[in-house]
Amino acid sequence: MEIQLNQVCPNVFEGIKMNSEVWNSNLLIENEGRYQILAQSGRGKTSFLYFLLGLRNDYTGEIQINQKRIQDIKEEEWVKLRKTKMTSIFQDLQLIGHLTVAENIRLIPEFAKGYDEDIIQKIVTNLGIEEKWNEKINTLSFGQKQRVAIIRSICKPFEILLCDEPFSHLDTENTRLCQSLILKRLDEEKASLLITTLDGESEMALKTINL
Repeated sequence: MEIQLNQVCPNVFEGIKMNSEVWNSNLLIENEGRYQILAQSGRGKTSFLYFLLGLRNDYTGEIQINQKRIQDIKEEEWVKLRKTKMTSIFQDLQLIGHLTVAENIRLIPEFAKGYDEDIIQKIVTNLGIEEKWNEKINTLSFGQKQRVAIIRSICKPFEILLCDEPFSHLDTENTRLCQSLILKRLDEEKASLLITTLDGESEMALKTINL
C-alpha cells in the first residue's frame, strides 16, 4: 500500500511553525516500506495514524491511499480497507475487557492464509501467555494485553500495519519476540509498516521519519 501526504497539518497545530518531516510537508509511504515515526508526546503521533485510517479528518492538506484521495473513499470502501488491507495497534489496545483472549482474537473478521486457531495458539504460547487463552482481558497485565493486541492485529490479512508505541510495556525479550513476529508477517504479506515511537530504539531496521 502506498500513502502520500501533501501538506497535512492537524488543525490544533495550524499557524504553529514546526520542524517536521510529516506535518506541512510532502511525505510518501512506499509499498512494502518500513518506517518509524519518531516524536515526543504531544506531536500528534496517534492523530497521524487515525488520519491514515480515515477515522479523523480534523486536518488541512491531502492524504492519498494508492493515489486516491481519502476524502473520495466511500464508507463501504473503508470497511473493506480496514478488513483486509489495513491493521493497527493503538495505545488503548481496543480490546474488550469482559471477553477472553481467545474471544478477542476470534473477533478478527478474516484470518490470514495459513493462520487458524491452532497456529495462533502456538504464537500465544511463544509469547508466554498460553495460560491466559481462556482468561478475560481485564484480568491481564498491560504488557500481556499488548501481546494479545499485537497477535490479533497481525493474524488478519493486511497491506499496511500501523502501530502506536506497541512495545511500551514489554520487557526486552518480549519486545524482541514481538518484533520478530511482526517482521515475519510483513514478509508473508509483503506489507508496509508504520510504527510510532518515543526513542527510536529498534532492531527492525526501520527508516526514521521525524514528526
